[in-house]
Amino acid sequence: MKKGFTLIELMIVIAIIGILAAVAIPMYSDYTKKSRTSEVATNLKEVVKMQILWKEDPQLGGKSPNNWAKSIKSIGFKTSSNKGAASIGDCTGTGITIGADTKWACGTFYAFTTNNAAAASECTAAPSDNDNLAFAQAWDTNTVPSDFVKACMDHSFNLKKQ
Repeated sequence: MKKGFTLIELMIVIAIIGILAAVAIPMYSDYTKKSRTSEVATNLKEVVKMQILWKEDPQLGGKSPNNWAKSIKSIGFKTSSNKGAASIGDCTGTGITIGADTKWACGTFYAFTTNNAAAASECTAAPSDNDNLAFAQAWDTNTVPSDFVKACMDHSFNLKKQ
């Protein structure tokens, strides 16, 4: 009596492994894309908190009902990379150190900014001063889910994604 596996048995095992891989790899890709959105809610919440603090400080915003910070630099928000950019396209790769012309804080997969005309128009048709205090946009749309390329957060910490 011979010991070992026949060629047919080995071919069946290889076919089963191939089927499992064909199912698992696309699912893994979707899960990794979804996991990349985790930085959005946390960072947008931090930007909104800093916006509220900026507005309430008499030395800065002065409690004027329409006086929200218009610049990410003015509230002092930084991501863990401490990189910023004048435009969202500059976040790809290295970005620049946060400076005077910084409009975007560059995250790992998203760029973050405060309410400004260009960003706010992306989330609502008619933004008010109480809406969209923080805005995020993926700087590489191929690395995130297609339904989570852009997101806004208002003063009540409601997240709106697009």
